Amino acid sequence: MSLKFKKAVEYFAKLQGVGPRQATRIVVALLGWPKEEIAKFSEVVFGLAEGINLCQDCFNLSEESKCQVCSDPKRDQSKICVVEKITDLGSIEKTGLYRGLYHVLGGAIDPVEGLLPRSLRIKELLSRVENFKKNNTNGQTKELEVILATNPNTQGETTALYLEEILRPTAIKTSRLAKGLSSGSYLEYVDSITLQNAFKNRR
Repeated sequence: MSLKFKKAVEYFAKLQGVGPRQATRIVVALLGWPKEEIAKFSEVVFGLAEGINLCQDCFNLSEESKCQVCSDPKRDQSKICVVEKITDLGSIEKTGLYRGLYHVLGGAIDPVEGLLPRSLRIKELLSRVENFKKNNTNGQTKELEVILATNPNTQGETTALYLEEILRPTAIKTSRLAKGLSSGSYLEYVDSITLQNAFKNRR
């Protein structure tokens, strides 16, 4: 087998959820592409190392200091949807239903995997809540709502309960997505209709 082929398979197999067989199929498919397309693909991959950052506010992917969501003045500044991963944010955006802001935690509480509260972006969330309250001191502004959109599994539920507890002293409104999401599922794989219903019936 070609050494170049084997090396390409090894690198694709490093991707999460991609095994050696899938990696082999990907490389075989790439061999069928025109050289120009492969060159463009390599440029895009290389560009990942140079031009993509995390948004300074919500930690979504961005090429600037703030992502497109946080930079959009039409978004509802009084709602912050807390998600575990960037892929969860993408799934919610696809529904077109939610028009507020986001906060990407970077995972869920999972002591077995060594993910404790201090491993997540919880301090940053609390800081955003406090900044909102400072900047909205008059009684005519909207009430801040933090929507806890963690995954409906053990780790996600643990994380949501923890966040509810530490947010309680701030006296802000918190809500959870409705139970239209099946237990043990992941937001990035949930269809748009289910997510829409979960948002409409959040509590």
